Amino acid sequence: MFDILIRGGLIVDGTGKPGRIGDVGIVGDRICAIGDLSHQSAKQEIQAEGKVITPGFIDPHSHSDLSVLFQPSMTNYLMQGVTTVVGGNCGHSYGPVGEELYRSAIIDPKVAFQAEPSYFTMTALLLPKEKAVKALKEQYGIEMDWHSFKEYLDKCDQQPLDGNIASLAGYSAIRGTVMGMDCCREATEEEILKMEELTRQCLEDGAFGLSTGTDPQYVPGPFATFDETVRMLKIVKDYDGIFASHTRNTDNEGKPDRMGGYEDMLKQAMAAGVRANVSHVHTLGMGVDEKTNAEAARKTLAYFEEMEKRGCDLSYDVIPSPYSMDMTVPYFATFLRPFVLMSGSRQHLAENFKVPDFRKMIHTVIKAGLYPFLDHRNLMSSIYPILTISRHENAAHIGKNLNAYAEERKQNPLDLVMDLFAEDCDMGAEMAMPGAVESNDILCMHRLAMPCSDGFTGDKTMNFGLNEDIQMTPNPMNFSFIIRYLTRYQKQLPLEALIHRITQKPAERFGIEKRGVLETGAYADIVILDREQLHSYDRDADVFQYPEGIDYVLVNGVVTIDHKHHTQAAAGRMLRKNRQ
Repeated sequence: MFDILIRGGLIVDGTGKPGRIGDVGIVGDRICAIGDLSHQSAKQEIQAEGKVITPGFIDPHSHSDLSVLFQPSMTNYLMQGVTTVVGGNCGHSYGPVGEELYRSAIIDPKVAFQAEPSYFTMTALLLPKEKAVKALKEQYGIEMDWHSFKEYLDKCDQQPLDGNIASLAGYSAIRGTVMGMDCCREATEEEILKMEELTRQCLEDGAFGLSTGTDPQYVPGPFATFDETVRMLKIVKDYDGIFASHTRNTDNEGKPDRMGGYEDMLKQAMAAGVRANVSHVHTLGMGVDEKTNAEAARKTLAYFEEMEKRGCDLSYDVIPSPYSMDMTVPYFATFLRPFVLMSGSRQHLAENFKVPDFRKMIHTVIKAGLYPFLDHRNLMSSIYPILTISRHENAAHIGKNLNAYAEERKQNPLDLVMDLFAEDCDMGAEMAMPGAVESNDILCMHRLAMPCSDGFTGDKTMNFGLNEDIQMTPNPMNFSFIIRYLTRYQKQLPLEALIHRITQKPAERFGIEKRGVLETGAYADIVILDREQLHSYDRDADVFQYPEGIDYVLVNGVVTIDHKHHTQAAAGRMLRKNRQ
């Protein structure tokens, strides 16, 4: 007798092979039989006639290891059928951690502000550990009582985890553990030897590979030399791990250089002989309209294919939407954070923007380099090229890209922003890469691609901002990237191919054993979906809704989602490579 028997669905097993009608029998946390099980019985039966049975979906790029301690339910992932996420990306991981330095997560503005208050720093990555530990405890109730990668995994195992997490070791965390607050410089040979030892220990403890972040703001990652990184990657190769990297977008002078970042990463991978996954590939800064962005996407893919021919074992992940950033920002006031805090509220700031000497003060602050978000002299670090006005009481402004609108009005972008905000302090804006819809589609449909969320565990109502005026809530891709991917490309690619790219492909790339496929002996991470009902709300008026069409989600053989009801079964696990 089976514990659970799923009857009569179209089995799309994750391998890319044509689907077939059949049954799936489960005992404990494993799939024990697939095929015609009509004469078998079970303690629980799930009727799946007319539905599709697939492996649980896998997100190859998330930061869930940074949020799972205070949001272990993983509801946002499970509601879209994601049963396993890869964490520890972009050089960020919560383990290891030393005695001196705490590396703040990108979702920790409250912790950063409490530990080292600053109006102008949205979130400081490097914080004194003593202050950060106190802030973590007060803000989230997290007791930071671990040091090693293993101790962090063990800490997470104590949480009521509802999905699975396979974590990379973040090299910025490793560097910060060894070098402390003095990590933003070239390492000594003695320090590199210690980092090699620590990298090896993380892989022994179960890390699935190593991630780096080489954008200038992702300190201390950019300070690691080419050769230093290759030395670590050779250790990753020894453990059959993967190298994932958030590559740099600019050169040393701040000029756009995304291709240079890709070249650095893949040359490092080739030098070490390690397989590589390029993180969240896109064309921001490479084009200005549909045509030039599409050309940039094709140029990127041509380079990847050329490196593949040279022997580089690579893949990449991509957020399946050009309308995406780390957070959803309900009010434009969030981008004006320093001045909202100074003024006391967004309403008061709007009034202050009508005062000439206040505006003059703002210009002085920006010219001094204190708040790069509003400095049009470096468009790669400013908000103007990537933000489009989404809400304003004057409808004529809606849909306008800030940078293009400033050029149209022959106005300094900062003055434009102050004018618009003075008119309506409730105005909103969203990230929309100008003319990047076609290029995003080109990147998503390539055979090397895997869709990702670049997200984290979190309830859709969470606010990571400091107050209601400067809210930061999860991006819709946190709730619906998989469903957007499946629905947007269902006419271009067969269902079996789409399912393969969100199941077996990421499992194989990251070495996640016995997941991502429906076969006997595999873990029973399973999704039952209604293909005709699939719908993502990411472009609807109310984006904060869980998607439609996911009937059941099983994690390690336990029903965790039943028609949008989260059973809180806590059947998830922190996975460890080679000990899964």
